[in-house]
Amino acid sequence: MIKLFWLWSSLLIASGLILTAGGSPQHWTITINIYPTAITFPPADPDLEPVVAADTPVRVEIHTWPPNRRWELLIRAEGNLVSAGGQVISISNISWRATPQPPFRDGRLPAGQNLVLATGGRGDLTGEVFFSFQNSWSYVAGEYTQIITFTASLL
Repeated sequence: MIKLFWLWSSLLIASGLILTAGGSPQHWTITINIYPTAITFPPADPDLEPVVAADTPVRVEIHTWPPNRRWELLIRAEGNLVSAGGQVISISNISWRATPQPPFRDGRLPAGQNLVLATGGRGDLTGEVFFSFQNSWSYVAGEYTQIITFTASLL
């Protein structure tokens, strides 16, 4: 069984900055909500299921203020899949497809590298990410985990 856990953060390019335009202060914010906070890939026979879908899609909500601000959403695997016994499966065996497209993009996870999952603007957006795992008989059976980080920033 494989479990992925999420960390997420919202970043401001100019954190804490208040701009005054026409006499009124302007606050820029971006927030993201991601749930569920973990997904699982159930055990499966690689001959019958060479690609295993996660038990549920991941819902991603992005909120910006003001609503016309452009933003970017990054995804990052913090490392490879690791079992309690120290066995390792390359995180690149995890891929995803996401909706709506655009602004979301499909991809494959590399370890320790940020990838653009989506870019957008014009207010709030809700999307779904469907993760899948490339199954193989060459993996040692066990429970593997890894943390995936989602980071949103204003552009």
